[in-house]
Amino acid sequence: MKRNTLFFALLLGITIAASAQTQTVEGKFSRPLGEVLREIQSRFDIKLKYDIDTLNKVLPFADFRIRPYSAEESLTNVLAYFDYKYVMDGEAYKLKSYEYPRRTPADGKKMLAYLNTLYADKAAWEARGEELRKEVRNLLGIDDILKHCVHSKPILSKIRKFDGYTVQNIALETLPGLYVCGSIYAPAKKGKHPVIICPNGHFSEGRYNKNLQLRSATLARMGAVCIDYDLFGYGESALQVGGAAHRTSAASIIQAINGLYLLDYALTRKDIDPTRVAANGASGGGAQTVLLSVLDSRFTAAAPVVSLASHFDGGCPCESGMPIQLACGGTNNAELVAMMAPKPLLIVSDGKDWTASVPELEFPYLQRIYDFYGAKEKVSNAHFANEGHDYGPSKRNAVYNFFAETFGLDRAKQDESKVTIESFEAKYSFGKNGELMPEGAIRSFNDVAAYFDKKLFAQAKSDAGLEKKATEWTASLQLEDARTASHVSTLIYNHLRQVRDWHNAHPYTTIPEGINPATGNKLSKLDREMIADSAMPKEVHEKLMSGLRKSLTEEQVEQILDKYTVGKVAFTLKGYYAIVPDLTAEEETVILGHLKEARERAIDYKNMNQISAIFEIYKTKCEQYLNSNGRNWRQLFKSYVDKRNAEKKAAAAAKK
Repeated sequence: MKRNTLFFALLLGITIAASAQTQTVEGKFSRPLGEVLREIQSRFDIKLKYDIDTLNKVLPFADFRIRPYSAEESLTNVLAYFDYKYVMDGEAYKLKSYEYPRRTPADGKKMLAYLNTLYADKAAWEARGEELRKEVRNLLGIDDILKHCVHSKPILSKIRKFDGYTVQNIALETLPGLYVCGSIYAPAKKGKHPVIICPNGHFSEGRYNKNLQLRSATLARMGAVCIDYDLFGYGESALQVGGAAHRTSAASIIQAINGLYLLDYALTRKDIDPTRVAANGASGGGAQTVLLSVLDSRFTAAAPVVSLASHFDGGCPCESGMPIQLACGGTNNAELVAMMAPKPLLIVSDGKDWTASVPELEFPYLQRIYDFYGAKEKVSNAHFANEGHDYGPSKRNAVYNFFAETFGLDRAKQDESKVTIESFEAKYSFGKNGELMPEGAIRSFNDVAAYFDKKLFAQAKSDAGLEKKATEWTASLQLEDARTASHVSTLIYNHLRQVRDWHNAHPYTTIPEGINPATGNKLSKLDREMIADSAMPKEVHEKLMSGLRKSLTEEQVEQILDKYTVGKVAFTLKGYYAIVPDLTAEEETVILGHLKEARERAIDYKNMNQISAIFEIYKTKCEQYLNSNGRNWRQLFKSYVDKRNAEKKAAAAAKK
């Protein structure tokens, strides 16, 4: 086993870089990407922040891509070759991989200008809208999945009564054995009420979030029935399919089906007015609000919150996992939500996320579409320039006012102090651990992935394995606080997934065959794997460790690190006790320090061979220390081996 893999990795990188500097036309004037970026940083006196992989990346015609008069143009030319880009992060240029759902406000402006050329009047707009509806359904693939869905009666809990409203849990089967769980907030008074379908966003605590409870309960007090529900892979859905399932393209389809099915159910209720139907959600829930309005003409009003932009489709697969923005040659959420015209529409935006552009870009565009119907007053924008990405009081008040005006709700009941915030457990349909799930309920995303493709199934299976490992490791700590346990489990899962994804994306073949300068031997496959994996961005490691140390004691952190490395610290230290029977307290402290450092470094590697290689490096350090402390490691080890051989020989003789 090589003990110096990491020690020569940097040196090897320098060797590779030097060999790439072939400044001839035959060599395409190539230079290492990292070197070019360092030159740009120095030449233009700018700060670059790396969120990209530069390992073994060689840029052809490198110097010809640099524009001496512009850092921005130079970066664009250099990064585009690798499908990278930059965004401003304070005063620094943050280098990132291309993100298909995220563009810039300038891109959004150009796109809206282009879209405006496609329709000059109501007739042209409606023709475009009709084609958009068809293509969105087709690209989403929702009709194929709907063929497998079932139509069963909902599972409803007892009604809980509060000040002016009631809450009832609902579990509704969609695909066979798959349930969407949520809560129905209804006015205490009888009568025909509007219904508001409330898809959840990616806020902490999901639909159990205090802000979301305040929203639903207050609207219920004012006179509307609100149905909020879990994101796919969140809340009770995670008990069926696991949290990893949320990060699949299936989430965007299933969440849309969930919203439509809940609307189907709502319209069977005697207390619902079918002429007053709306959707309202924030962040990812806002993206779902837009999609639902496109898929179903029964919605008569909509209010997406801190979501809408012409240049961002949503960074989660549940929003942009299917290519609906490619419909009709290209579209965006601003055009899609414009299909609500002339029905009432509220766009809530703020100044500190991607919705900052709404007042200048998206809102004027929407007003133009609504003006085709002579209904500009039916679309409105509540913009909070000094606020950020949340569903806070000001945004909720804007929503209350919108629905009060649109649906004739009772403004006198707009009092959040009357709302009771319920516990997670009160809102569960199937119990904390799913113990009340019906027989035949799905318990794995594998059963859902069967309706989609094999690659999705394989990815989900791998993710599920990592999620199980993270859950089990966290459970071993026996944490009393469920939220802390959930946070720790998520930290570990995300780290395991990032290590796996980096390893899979950077096979040993990305490292050229060469010579280990420390030994003179040819690089082995393991050597090359280690070099490739050692280039993983340090932020992956730092995010895990800082997160663990904020949530756990140092002893608990060490327990988790031992899980990663299968207890190699204690195992290796036991070996030193055996080889050096008179090990001093000082020597033990130094050796233990080296082994703990090895353990923390090793967690960023994919398999046990790599983890063992990291420990071999630090074992060398331990042995060098012992030699410098008056020990003779070679002789100690020989004496230990001789003793063990003698013991084995004696044991064998005794058996005879």
